[in-house]
Amino acid sequence: MSSGNAPVAARLEGFGKNLWLEFSALAAQTKAVNLGQGMPDFSPPQFVLDALVEATKTTAGNQYTRSQGHPRLVKALAKMYSILHGREINPMTEVIITLGAYTCLAHVISAFLQPGDEVVLIEPFFDCYVPMAKMAGAKIVYVPLRPQGKSPGTSKDWVLDQQELEAAFSSKTKMIILNTPNNPF
Repeated sequence: MSSGNAPVAARLEGFGKNLWLEFSALAAQTKAVNLGQGMPDFSPPQFVLDALVEATKTTAGNQYTRSQGHPRLVKALAKMYSILHGREINPMTEVIITLGAYTCLAHVISAFLQPGDEVVLIEPFFDCYVPMAKMAGAKIVYVPLRPQGKSPGTSKDWVLDQQELEAAFSSKTKMIILNTPNNPF
């Protein structure tokens, strides 16, 4: 079996380079601090390391749990968010734990979009949305924020045109991705 140039699936063609791989390489090359990805250059405090060692000394709780999240964790989150949202949240059906925002987004997008569906993206947006939607076979409909005034200086100077947003929707629209700030992590 060759580990060489295996053909890539056609659905991946045209995605190009990953922005974060490029930034990481540039940061390493120039010895810059990479603030974009949370790559600390220091060890955790000793009390965290000690707690990790203690937690691994028992087999209790170190086995696979339900894929949607450990019951104790989802119950604690449901309790907290029930108070914040003013309604009872069912921990077993309304709370899910994922490996991070990126993974969660990929799962949600692939679960709800079919080939030919449309997804509305407000520009600017995080770079992972387009490849995730395209992997699901969706068509992207872009709606840009527009500068308000002659020389926009801050984020408040960029506005979303309500008519432009409404015009982006069609009978094929199945999703709009809203995100603030634009980095989901």
